[in-house]
Amino acid sequence: MKHKKFVVFLDVDGVFNTKTTVQRTPDGYTGIDDARVQLLANAIQKCGGADIILSSDWKSLRCTSADYMYLVSKLEMCGLSIAGKTKNSMNCKRDRGAEIIDYLEKHTEIEEYVILDDYTFDFENYKKLWERLLLTDGLERARFASQTPAVEALIFMDYLKLRSEI
Repeated sequence: MKHKKFVVFLDVDGVFNTKTTVQRTPDGYTGIDDARVQLLANAIQKCGGADIILSSDWKSLRCTSADYMYLVSKLEMCGLSIAGKTKNSMNCKRDRGAEIIDYLEKHTEIEEYVILDDYTFDFENYKKLWERLLLTDGLERARFASQTPAVEALIFMDYLKLRSEI
């Protein structure tokens, strides 16, 4: 994965936190567990780097909002940053797969990617997305959505499992 443009489409809730997370955002919502951000940073480093594209509902927050700045600061503590965001679909708030397809069509330089999310949304409608989806209940408990995951999903999962100490 080192020589090709690699991207991680990132959801936040259910990836960086779970129902047991005690951290809170500045606005009082479920916060972000530092160990899970570090786990992502380690996996990204092991695969030679990746851009983070925010596909989470957090993308709708204003960049100046306290919660968005909180997310950015948590990522920065581990050497990560947000390189882009998917755009909300015109059809439905839950068309996250369509949003990612749209992003990929506009960014043809992306050759490999994985999707970290705790919901399936409409991903199953897109074979290439489904094969790259790692379903999470906290990043350390990621699992393949597809019975036949794509190579980049297999490799990324290996990197997650190497460092899963949460």
